[in-house]
Amino acid sequence: MADFPSNYRSMIVKDGVLPKAGNLLNYDATSGAGTVDLTANGDACFFIALDESSRDADQALVTAGATITALPVGGMAYVLITASEAIVAGQVLYVAANGLATKVAGSNKILGHYLGSALTTAADTLYAVNTKQTN
Repeated sequence: MADFPSNYRSMIVKDGVLPKAGNLLNYDATSGAGTVDLTANGDACFFIALDESSRDADQALVTAGATITALPVGGMAYVLITASEAIVAGQVLYVAANGLATKVAGSNKILGHYLGSALTTAADTLYAVNTKQTN
């Protein structure tokens, strides 16, 4: 993954949410300022998770008050895309539920364009996407 240290953000994760690298994140309006949650259909994406949420001393994932390192959208980032979607270079991708991207437009907000060769997506695989900051 590309290294953009000046753009990294440490974000507080909504309690009970366990993001992993490549998940799409939105601000959570119910938990207070600066808290992020996985995107839902129709959400705008503001950040992309660069790793999984924090762990405790026993290496268990923290479920309350966890933090995550995220990158603001607006450049190339590796994201998770809904499994079993046939995509091609330049494919327009949209923000979907569960912190994933999809090629299905519907009422979803635009995330950006896929940067790679034609393929069918697989679960838990990161794909290069040129993200955009506005919808």
